[in-house]
Parts: sequence; structure tokens; C-alpha cells
Amino acid sequence: VQNGARVITECGVNKIVTENGKVTGVDTTQGFIGARYVINAAGVHADVLSRTAGDDSYSIKPRKGEYILFDKAVSHLVNSVLFPTPSKVSKGILVSPTAHGNVFIGPNAEDVADAQDVATSSQGLEGIIAGARRLVPAIPLQAAIVQFAGLRAAAGSGDFIIKASDTVAGLIHAAGIQSPGLSAAPAIAEKMVHILQEQGMTMKLKESFVAATLPRVHSSELSYEDRQQLIANNPLYGRIICRCESISEGEIVDAIHRPCGARTVDGVKRRTRAGSGRCQGGFCGPKVTAILARELGISVTEVRKDSQQSYLFYDKMPVECEVVSHD
Repeated sequence: VQNGARVITECGVNKIVTENGKVTGVDTTQGFIGARYVINAAGVHADVLSRTAGDDSYSIKPRKGEYILFDKAVSHLVNSVLFPTPSKVSKGILVSPTAHGNVFIGPNAEDVADAQDVATSSQGLEGIIAGARRLVPAIPLQAAIVQFAGLRAAAGSGDFIIKASDTVAGLIHAAGIQSPGLSAAPAIAEKMVHILQEQGMTMKLKESFVAATLPRVHSSELSYEDRQQLIANNPLYGRIICRCESISEGEIVDAIHRPCGARTVDGVKRRTRAGSGRCQGGFCGPKVTAILARELGISVTEVRKDSQQSYLFYDKMPVECEVVSHD
């Protein structure tokens, strides 16, 4: 975004539009967007979108993985990632620290038919607990704060699909990217550049390219003196909204007003970790909602949790009462 890219949010893609075997754009919920090249990185939906362009060369099978996340109070449990011996299907159940001081266990690996199925199950959670206990017998289940599931986009070939389409000019695939894709992302991006050049796209280096990301304040990581100076400059950094993660109002406001800033409660959570702690937003959620409403200039009833219809609060509804006598 700092370098001129435009991010269009809440814009569902209906299909990739082609003409005479060439990509001409995408049909979306916000209208037609013309393009000579389309990189299909649609995760568990990549094969469906590919078929709309006339390329049915691969299939994606959603593979669910369930997790349990533990409170920071048991961060001492492990200090490195513990892996069991992997199988052909999965790396197995991990016990792992996170970058922010929690510990998690999981995931399992269950092929599912529904690409929207991120529900957890008692059977699945029992399975990851049993797997984790083979590595760390004293798993502190009393410190679990949240359970969740995610989907890996497992390609039928069993490997990443990173290539130009063999049948549609201008269509580039970045599909079947399972969990190693996070660390592979920079290399995949460079590969995309090479493929686009091979497909005939002319590129030149941008002389005014900004390489550094915008600075981000984490007030809890500052020294006492630096924090006092920060609060003196902006008192919002002295008001703690999320007590579990020590996130200030200043950090939340900054997350809202940055380029491609937060527009939902979960958007704030992903950028600042407000709501990621022990109470999972039970205390700070209403305050974050009020800050979003204030900073975005909308009513509280317009604030959403995450997706388009995930409204959190509603206006008072009139109730019609009928008095019945029982004399």
C-alpha cells in the first residue's frame, strides 16, 4: 500500500473472465475488474476459481487442523517446537511455543468436504490432547483459553502448485500452499515475478520504492521512561484497554488509522492482539467496539466482529405486549 498497491476488501470473486483463451479480468461482487494477468492464490477455493477460467488441471481437498491455545501463565511448559515422527498425511501433533509467549498443541489432520468447515469437535480435541501427551505428559488443560480450527489447502498432487496455467494465458497458480507456505511466502513471491516476466509482463524497478514498513508502537515492550514520554505525547497510550495483553487505546487507534487499517473487532485483534488473551475479549471487546465506532464515525450497531454480517449489537427492538386477564 505504501508503494501504490490497492487492496480491495470484502470483494468476493465470482469467476475469472477469459476471452479466446486469455484472461481479461475477474467478475466480483463489486463489479468487473480488468486484468491481463491473474494470480490465483485463493487457498481452499483455488481449484473452483481455476475451473471458472476453464483450467481443471488440479483439485484442492480441504484438510482441517484443530488446535488448543494455552494461557501465558504456562509459557514455561516448552521452550522449542516439539515434533513427533511425521506420517505421510501430517507432521503430527505439536507442542509449541508461540511468538507472543503462549503455548499451543495441534494440529490434527482431517480431510473435509466443506471448504468453510472450521468447527472443532470433541473427538478431534481429544485426539490432539492424546497426541500432545505423548510428548509432554503434563499438559495443563486447566490453562486452555481457546480452541479453534483452520483449513490447509491440500492439492491432489501433494505439493505446491506454483506455475502458469497450461491452458489459459495470463492465469498464474499459487495453489495447494499448505502450512510451510508461511516461511516459503517470500520465495513464492519471487517465483511469481519470474513467471509473470516469462508470460510477457514488462517490469521495471520503482525508484521511489519504500522498503521499510511503518513503525508500530508496542507500549508494553518499552522501558518505563520511554513509555512515560509516549504517554506525555499522546495520553491514549496511557489507557490500557486489553488488560490480558497490555494493549493501550493508542495502539488500537493507530491500528485503525494505518493504511489498510482495522475495520472490525477481529481486525483490531489481528493487528494488536487486543482480545487474544485469557479472557478472549470478554472485558475489552465492548471497549474496542466503542473505539471502532468513534474512530470510523459509525454507530456501535454498525461495528462487526469480522465478516460482512457479523454484527455484535442491535438497536432496541419494540416489543408488543398483550395483557391477558385470568380473573
